[in-house]
Amino acid sequence: MRIKNISKRPSSLAFRVTVLVGITIFVCLTFISLMVQQSITQHFAEQDADELNEVFLAVKRKLHEAFHEGVSPSSILFQAVSGHHGVYYLVKNEAEEIIYSSENVALEKYPGDTFETEHILPSNLSLFFDGKHTLRATEIKIPIDGAQHKTQYQLIVASNMEFHMDYMEAFEKTLWSIIILSGAITILVARFAVYRGHSPIRRLSRKIGSISADKLDIRLDPNEVPVELANLVKSFNAMIERLESGFEQLSHFSADIAHELRTPITNLTTQTQVILNIPRSTDEYIEILYSNLEEYERMTKMVSDMLLLAQTEHGLIKPKAELIDSSKEIDELVEYFELLAHEKHIRIERTGQSMELMCDKSMFRQAFSNLLSNAIRYTPENAIVTVSTQSLDGEAHISISNPGSRIPEAKLLRLFDRFYRADPSRKRDGQGAGLGLTIARSVLEVNGACIRVESSEYETTFTVVFTLNS
Repeated sequence: MRIKNISKRPSSLAFRVTVLVGITIFVCLTFISLMVQQSITQHFAEQDADELNEVFLAVKRKLHEAFHEGVSPSSILFQAVSGHHGVYYLVKNEAEEIIYSSENVALEKYPGDTFETEHILPSNLSLFFDGKHTLRATEIKIPIDGAQHKTQYQLIVASNMEFHMDYMEAFEKTLWSIIILSGAITILVARFAVYRGHSPIRRLSRKIGSISADKLDIRLDPNEVPVELANLVKSFNAMIERLESGFEQLSHFSADIAHELRTPITNLTTQTQVILNIPRSTDEYIEILYSNLEEYERMTKMVSDMLLLAQTEHGLIKPKAELIDSSKEIDELVEYFELLAHEKHIRIERTGQSMELMCDKSMFRQAFSNLLSNAIRYTPENAIVTVSTQSLDGEAHISISNPGSRIPEAKLLRLFDRFYRADPSRKRDGQGAGLGLTIARSVLEVNGACIRVESSEYETTFTVVFTLNS
């Protein structure tokens, strides 16, 4: 059983942005909520500390009064505090005996520390549960010095926290409701903003969708889109320009191939029709067959060039690198092309030094054969084609120069483009489909070399650069 590998589709940009905004809003609002709650809690603690401090001072005064007047503290302590709702206190003597305690609370269960202080601070307070109420309390030592003797009391003061807790519970519910509501509204607004923010992309998508093979001249205006999409539009325009150029080259190439194939096919058809009209001698048949063979070889060469170009450009051919002598290989090529050059009254001149290169020998010969053939083809009669070699900064430079008129810069940059014709209206001279320079560049690049071309008022120079082995 064959199991299909189904990859999970990435989440949409709108979903990602909405989730990120939602998480950010929730974290920020939660942090603000905690800060507000902490601030209110601190405020209540300071408020309770101030109130309990008043109780502490009142009880302290009563204890001093009882001590100096010689009366029992329990007889006057009930008068110490008035007007403080929800505030309780308990007083113990040196023997840890309770001499006074507020009703309805069990302050004797207070488990906290005992402080020696003149002023109650929020840090002195602690929460505890006496069995009925939640209280915020502290225990303070109150020393009293007299003329004859001295004594010390322990005071526990507490404030009922139930009102504060009820308030905080209601406040937290309200605060969280506000957070959830504001978060939901913010997320919805963010989702709408993202949708509206993507409208330029949708318009751009519609424009791109309207472009077809017969409308490759359409270009998008970077000034009509937000600045974030300007580079995307420029890249798309560059891609469309390359496609248009490729279609144009392919169109020219198709016309050239049709022309090149039509000529040998027409010759073959005509010659075959002529030879079949009347009986021929054996020599005449042989002559016609040789002529047909030339046409077949011409078409075979054209198809082979196209196949080689396709294989090199798609990495289907791997070079067999070996150490070759550049001067020896070039000298053999020059010797081979001297006959063709002599027919056009052209001389090939060799200069420079010999260098050893790592390269596929057959590809090296094919590339420089195409370059030499191209140079001879465009060199006027009684002129000189120069082939020079030199070592420069760890590189081998092999140059082929031929005299001729200047090639415009715009056309010079496209000489190596596949199927490119500098003049589409010019008829081919039977020398092939114009793939020689493209093939030369392809096989050289496969071998790690690069090729460049320069053109002046008097000559055009192709330079091949190899990296020398150290």
